[in-house]
Amino acid sequence: MALSLHFCHLVYLFAVVSVVVQAGLLNHNSKTHYFELNITRELIDSDCSGTVTSKLVVNGQLVGPTIAVTTGDRVKMLVRNLLPDYTDATRHPVSSAASANGGYSNDITIHCHGIRQLGSPDADGVPFLSQDPIKPQQSFLHEFQVIDQAGTYFYHAHVGLHSETVFGALIVYESEEADPEAKHKCHKKLLGLLGGDDEDCKELVAGPYHYDDERTIILSEWWQQTAESLNVFTLGPNFTDIPESQSILINGRTIYEPEINAYGPECQGYSVISVDPEKTYRIRVIGANDYRTISFAIADHELTIIEVDGTLVQPFTVPYLEISPGQRFSVLLSPSDREGDYAINTIRSWIEPELDPASNGLAVLRYTRGVHGQDIEKEATTFAIPENLFDFPEDAPYWYWRDIAPVDVETSSALYKQEASRTITLRIVADELSTGETRWFVNNVTFIDPEKTILTSILEGERPLPRPDKDGYDPDLCTYPLEYMEVVDIVLQSTRAPDAPCRMHPWHTHGHSFCEIAFGPGRYQHGKHGGWRNVPHPFLRDVVSVYPVEDPEVTAAAGPDEPVDCGWAKIRIVADNPGIFPVHCHNSFHMIMGMMVVLEEAPERIAAIYNK
Repeated sequence: MALSLHFCHLVYLFAVVSVVVQAGLLNHNSKTHYFELNITRELIDSDCSGTVTSKLVVNGQLVGPTIAVTTGDRVKMLVRNLLPDYTDATRHPVSSAASANGGYSNDITIHCHGIRQLGSPDADGVPFLSQDPIKPQQSFLHEFQVIDQAGTYFYHAHVGLHSETVFGALIVYESEEADPEAKHKCHKKLLGLLGGDDEDCKELVAGPYHYDDERTIILSEWWQQTAESLNVFTLGPNFTDIPESQSILINGRTIYEPEINAYGPECQGYSVISVDPEKTYRIRVIGANDYRTISFAIADHELTIIEVDGTLVQPFTVPYLEISPGQRFSVLLSPSDREGDYAINTIRSWIEPELDPASNGLAVLRYTRGVHGQDIEKEATTFAIPENLFDFPEDAPYWYWRDIAPVDVETSSALYKQEASRTITLRIVADELSTGETRWFVNNVTFIDPEKTILTSILEGERPLPRPDKDGYDPDLCTYPLEYMEVVDIVLQSTRAPDAPCRMHPWHTHGHSFCEIAFGPGRYQHGKHGGWRNVPHPFLRDVVSVYPVEDPEVTAAAGPDEPVDCGWAKIRIVADNPGIFPVHCHNSFHMIMGMMVVLEEAPERIAAIYNK
């Protein structure tokens, strides 16, 4: 298939680079990094509520350790499941015969969110798709190279709801010029050996942006129940609605009820992000939240976005960030004459009208002269928050997405001219099983774990080649097959039950970055909307929010017992990455309830990746 220049030519080069790297012909100077992630179960009270809960953690800590590499580097990441063997309490499956991401409650896998795994589909970390779940007292070695990607990512568990506490930052630097640790070594070398002239390593550089240092902020939600009990309730016959988290954590900390809570001796208080007012900072904000979209702001500060989901964008200033589960941003914090503390605060966005959006997700931005990232051995904490909280506006559909443009606008403009080979529509509907459990169905199918890991079946020559139907689905293999290098548009169509509100759905693609090219209210109709291009400058992302926006005519035309179509988004991918990759709602509760499909991409090419 002939591809137009710019974007699609670039994606084609991704595939070529992948093949070259596999042959060992590229990145002779790349480094190999070794990481160990040890999964254990601990009793912790992260929100100082006095309720100690059994949770899985990484290397004994919440948040897990940061993984930092440079684009082109190779990663060997050993995940050790140090949980005890199954007991009567942990032998129950985290999924039933009609739900996603199964195994048992002491099983684990780790997914590197946003890393495309070009040429390494077995490292994607999804149970029963790319690997078997890691059983207690076993381990799994992820081996992959980060190809043509840089920016802000994270890793998290992909079994059940363990992603609530099993996560950590994964940073890919554009080059050593963007790596604060390399800058620190340069600074020390020049000061110690050359008499103090450190001009050559004064700034960090990423694309057109120059800054002095960086900080990472990770948002997450905290339930004062175990992930196992949440799992059982969500997938069981007594399910009514997803329970609200008791707390929102910033870098793993907050205080549940500061007005009445007597802090225990283990309470760490609120996180403090220390910066020097004379320096420019890149603040990386990671949405490790599992359920709600979280809006984030710093009091008396505007936020200048320079990166979204690993893509550098033109500087765009907003009053607050809207961070759906899995979303990441980088913002620049410029030098100023500020001093003292400024509140960082959050709210829950896109919640039901009768619910309170207020959040106890709070932290402090503290201006302290002379502070360096390498000097902060342990993040400071406080028990006091300034009173000047940011006052969030009401939720507005589509936020600022249509105004954000990539650094290279010419590359994105080619997307308007590119013709997709086909369009796949994924329409989601919530319904009950005959046994009373609630599940999400995508095109009338709720995701069910395969009996055997799909990638293993392909590599062992047991799996037949796909034979998709007219809608692109293979009912025998339960996947959406893609041909190598075809350009595919995917429409993500939301619905609601007649007596229920429309929900926000943050969709995430594994194995691919995509471009959102159109969105709209109500129901997608290809004859009417097929040519829509209402995203002025599409750019590569891996999370898109389908906003709950209804079309009055569509709503009025729905029958009294029919689901109501209530918003859609259209994304475009290029099938340049042979492998088995899910596309799912990153609301983890919706995902385990079946809101996931599987792309079976060029399966005839997969074996060649490993037979070299």
